[in-house]
Amino acid sequence: MKLTGLFKRGAACLCTAAILMGGVSAFALSPALPDEPAPVELSVTNAVSEAQLRSALSKLTVTYDSEAEGWQIDSPHEDASMEKASCGLYPYLFVTNDDPTVYLSLGMTYFGNKKLDMKSVRVETEDNYYDFTCDEEFIGGYDNDLKAWFDYELFDMDDETSWLNEWLAAKSVTATFTGKDGSTKTYTLTKDNLQAIRDILNAYDTLLGSDVSTARVVLRSLVK
Repeated sequence: MKLTGLFKRGAACLCTAAILMGGVSAFALSPALPDEPAPVELSVTNAVSEAQLRSALSKLTVTYDSEAEGWQIDSPHEDASMEKASCGLYPYLFVTNDDPTVYLSLGMTYFGNKKLDMKSVRVETEDNYYDFTCDEEFIGGYDNDLKAWFDYELFDMDDETSWLNEWLAAKSVTATFTGKDGSTKTYTLTKDNLQAIRDILNAYDTLLGSDVSTARVVLRSLVK
């Protein structure tokens, strides 16, 4: 997948990773380039407490994926949204079990009364727009229970947390889903959708300020 953003910046959508305190910054699932700057070790000072981390994660749902060997962290607001067959832009966190890596991703879900094979999604505020280009695979379908068509795309956002923060500061945020046939659907992010983004970003920042052992203790205790 590819995405472009503010002022139509173009960038390959690399699966980048942030690291818990005590580790180093890194790229995951992407080979290091010869001219890439040396990784910078994060400071271990002023690490957040277990209580602070537990508080940041308390509004979210933590599950353990034994196959992927890590913890997925998402917002219950997304489940509520999907039960209503509502479009949504919901972020996820994934923390690996064997190293201090934290991944931030953004899932974009279309729901509608007709099939829409997503080609792109444009997110707009009153000042800027951000274009996301989808891959070629259609992973949607028709949900018989919800009686609605859906499609889904996932984008890595570790390098674009500023975009999410800009959306939170905007007066209004809309997402326009465009299909390969040219059809479109526009969705205005709800209060709950924006709150989910806010909660995930808070947990992301708090995790990055946590030491690895504390994070694992808290995550294990919160698994549902």
